[in-house]
Amino acid sequence: MKLKRGMAGHKYEGILVVDKETGPTSHDVVASMRTILNMRRIGHCGTLDPLASGILLVCLGAYTRLNEWLSAGEKEYETTFFLGATSDTCDAQGHISARQNIDIPGKDELVRQVQSFAGTIEQVPPAFSALKVNGVRSYELARRNLAVPLRARKVHISCIEVLQYEFPKLLLRVVCSRGTYIRSLAADLGERLNCGAYVHTLRRSRVGNLGLDKALELEQIRELSETGKIVHHFVPPQSALNDLGQVVLKPHQLKLFVHGSRVNIKPDLVVWEKKILAVYDPDMHFYGIGQWENQEGDLKPLKVFRQLVPGF
Repeated sequence: MKLKRGMAGHKYEGILVVDKETGPTSHDVVASMRTILNMRRIGHCGTLDPLASGILLVCLGAYTRLNEWLSAGEKEYETTFFLGATSDTCDAQGHISARQNIDIPGKDELVRQVQSFAGTIEQVPPAFSALKVNGVRSYELARRNLAVPLRARKVHISCIEVLQYEFPKLLLRVVCSRGTYIRSLAADLGERLNCGAYVHTLRRSRVGNLGLDKALELEQIRELSETGKIVHHFVPPQSALNDLGQVVLKPHQLKLFVHGSRVNIKPDLVVWEKKILAVYDPDMHFYGIGQWENQEGDLKPLKVFRQLVPGF
């Protein structure tokens, strides 16, 4: 059976890696993209604070439905902490309070305390965050000087490395899991060092296996859109979804998958290690996301992105 492929009607369907500048919110970037590309259905994956710059994954059209999987990728940051002071927002955009009569941390003690954050840790998110408390954004409560009862959450820091230290500035490289707040990391380190600390600069250099080498600034996106070349910069799904497993379906299996039916195949041991999979045809065209239901090889469709043209 020959399959013809078609996708829902949006101006663009794909994933772009945007290099956000310091200043705008992640929502501001999406609003600019909607104007530049003249389309409404655009969303970002993994919020960057206004202070932060670097990689922001932006999905176009039906690919906005990939948010939960694209956001789950490992993140890498380069950040400067300012020691000897604290901030109510844990970064340079908040109200800064200098600590008095502090002992300047020595290099050895500082490195020891920094390394103590490596691995799986309990972290309390900052009060000024987008997390919801009883349906209300945490930052809205914090702005009204109300108590923000946020619980500690487990996050994983796979690498935390001191790149440069000259008091009061500390430059770090951090590789961490989804949900890790670098602002909380700064505040917690400042407490351990008994001198206070907040995030002075922050740049995200990687999400999953997507780095700054694939990133475009908004002005570049504008120019590429005007020349009709923007589609050549979309990230292939197999690169963006590298953390998921992959399965290739045959034509008769794809017909079942795109209609929401379970597909029975025999997964090998490597594939089975990852329960959520990106689904492709033999030519590696992306069809959607599936989930193993059991070890007998029943694959359940979770999200279908590509439909078969009727009659095939």
